[in-house]
Amino acid sequence: MSEYGFSPVGVKEAILGDSIEVCTDSEKHFVVANSPSLKAEIYAPEINFYINSTNDEMLQIARNVEILYEAKAVMFDYGADNAYQKPVGKNIIFVSDNERESSVNALKNAGFKVICLTHAEVKFVYGGIGDLSVSVLSNTDEYEVEADFFLVENAKSYQLRQSGCYEIAGLNDDEILALVSEKSPIYTYKNNISFNANLCQYEGRRVELCAKCVEVCPSVALLKDEQNRKLEISHIDCIACGRCVSICPTGAISSAKQPPIAVSQMAKLYAGKIPLLANEASFGEISGVSLPCGVLPFGIFAKFQLDEVFLLSIMQETGSQIVLFEGEICEATKDAINLINSATMAIYGVQAVFVASNEAQLKTALNLAKSGQKWKFSLNETNLSKIEIFSARMAFMVGEGDYGVIANGASQSHAKISINEQTCTLCLSCAGACNTGALFADKSDNSLKFNASLCVGCDYCVRSCAEKDTMALDLCGVELKKEFFEYQILARDELFECIECGKKFATKKAIMKIANLMSAHFADDADKAKTLFCCADCKAKIMILKQMQEEI
Repeated sequence: MSEYGFSPVGVKEAILGDSIEVCTDSEKHFVVANSPSLKAEIYAPEINFYINSTNDEMLQIARNVEILYEAKAVMFDYGADNAYQKPVGKNIIFVSDNERESSVNALKNAGFKVICLTHAEVKFVYGGIGDLSVSVLSNTDEYEVEADFFLVENAKSYQLRQSGCYEIAGLNDDEILALVSEKSPIYTYKNNISFNANLCQYEGRRVELCAKCVEVCPSVALLKDEQNRKLEISHIDCIACGRCVSICPTGAISSAKQPPIAVSQMAKLYAGKIPLLANEASFGEISGVSLPCGVLPFGIFAKFQLDEVFLLSIMQETGSQIVLFEGEICEATKDAINLINSATMAIYGVQAVFVASNEAQLKTALNLAKSGQKWKFSLNETNLSKIEIFSARMAFMVGEGDYGVIANGASQSHAKISINEQTCTLCLSCAGACNTGALFADKSDNSLKFNASLCVGCDYCVRSCAEKDTMALDLCGVELKKEFFEYQILARDELFECIECGKKFATKKAIMKIANLMSAHFADDADKAKTLFCCADCKAKIMILKQMQEEI
């Protein structure tokens, strides 16, 4: 497999680097190619768009085209998407209230078995491609019909949530046949998302704290197993929209094809350029737009995957303002853009992200965006979680300043924890409950510390606290001051020394709490009362000696 392939069809003449092979052989395999006519692991439509639209000089175009290839190769290197296959038969449920005899005959002539139904006869559909079940209504009964495909004209919203279910309104006979033929007898798919259960605020929790990903998923790719408190992921049903990625507060769900580390490494190649972010399918919509010198397109794999970290990484690694072209933006991305723009306006007096939904807005944004911004900052994101990357990048911009507070958006829950130090026993159950690192038990000074920038407001620490009215959560938003991004001491205590051996084994508050609770019960037994102030070893020794003395 060669690395970079270039098809010259439909592209302006351009100088290409030695690493890029001009090719018209559709059977030759490449890592990255500029055209779907070439076989490649990754198709990069932004290459043709850039060559045809840019005002850069010829030699600069050659250098930038190489950057575009290298960026997509980086995405391939860091991608965690894997290919899977599933056998799929030729049984079809065909639903239409109109006469579609020619379409049905075309399918039958190609070897497919077709059952025709009207909308009134279909109650529900569930399962996935190759294993679909359809609840069918008759005049007197209801029964289940199994199928590999569910083809429906003028589908209802619930009828397109599973893989194998397709809208055929507007498709002709050949297009319908092509649709199912390419998926049978073998259906090939990839995992579009990666999941880290250790960061999830739903998986394994005693109570439901978060299931935002399930709420925004338009398919059945994400479901809740409420009995076992587990997240069920069906990669075959995922439509790669990216909504779950942008709304996940911790990064437990990330894009498999374009994970955060890939985004930052790609952005490093764009240093000094003005990135034009667009979904890979959108470059054709803006083919008539002229790109100013220094603007370089940045392809987004999943339309709705943009979150704070995605945008922060690109703007800081490039040192430029960002232009985003997108007709539809999900709520989580809107909140992310607002947070970042609010921060850069407060700190630098300029916005970082320009959003355009049509050509006129795009032209205006491209002329406004500038490189050479003061927020340029490079971060090694290897092994860092989403919330850790957010904290480090925001902390750089805030520095030593104090620029006010950014309120939470509808999808956000940035928060602070407060503790009543008088009632806290430093049992540290709260720190054990926190899976983002916001709460930290520091053994060096026997303290409980808290970093607000790592808190996602899940409230699990408060629920895990053994002391009533000791911890409180405040959904304060993001405070643009240094202390918000550093660990602060919430509670501290001295260690208690065993009255027998002098060993330090627990905090004084914890020991005194237990002693106050139990001393009345042990009032008639001096030895038992003494054990309240002893380590485990000495406690056992005292009780064994007492038992031996009683037996003498």
